[in-house]
Amino acid sequence: MRSPFRSGLVAGLLCLGTFLPSIALADWASEVLLPPGEKPVALFDGRGLSGWEGLVGKHWTVEDGTIRGANTGDVPASTYLFTKGKHRDFRLLLEVKQTRGDHFSPMHSAVAVLGEVQEDKGGPYGFKGPLVMFCNDWGVWDANRRNRVFPPRYPTNWRHPAEIVGDWNRIEVLVRGDHLRAVVNGQLVMDYYEEPGILKSSPIGLQLHANDRPQEFRFRGLVLVDDPSDPLVTAKSPAK
Repeated sequence: MRSPFRSGLVAGLLCLGTFLPSIALADWASEVLLPPGEKPVALFDGRGLSGWEGLVGKHWTVEDGTIRGANTGDVPASTYLFTKGKHRDFRLLLEVKQTRGDHFSPMHSAVAVLGEVQEDKGGPYGFKGPLVMFCNDWGVWDANRRNRVFPPRYPTNWRHPAEIVGDWNRIEVLVRGDHLRAVVNGQLVMDYYEEPGILKSSPIGLQLHANDRPQEFRFRGLVLVDDPSDPLVTAKSPAK
């Protein structure tokens, strides 16, 4: 039986005259059952980056129905692929896979949220604000401001056991008010309250971290709900 979420997502896209390819329909994010009344929007159609902006072609491409963020040369400052629209309270479902190996940096990636797009070391697609970090280092990092804010005062990379290293990781990010949570592969990993007034509406960005070594990440799913209800829909176990 087709899930109500999947049926609603396809119907909505067809009404907009947008075709969602079968490879996107097979993704985990499109199969998650959402609470009644939530209206999912696919941020990525599996074919192109028309709803995004960044260094497309240089660091961001579409391959095999996924968004690929990669570099071979030096990246002087972290650069992002941003949604063209802004979002404040939202639920985001995505999958991310980091390429690991001797030739690749293990540097983390992140979703940039609730901050400000800015130039960074001459690059036009930098960011100031919260990063929901994943792969080899997890937590919340306040970029170009306070650095790590969750877990507080953690001295080094937070290598969380929920991560499936080198394979697809299923992530749910939920923001309501000043409360930010993230679920990874069914486990609540981040549960963070920000100081009032800091979080603000902004584009959502995918991060390619500053680096002088090759790195590669792939993203898929990328289903968004604005103004969601409170329950986490993918958590199967509490934070550890």
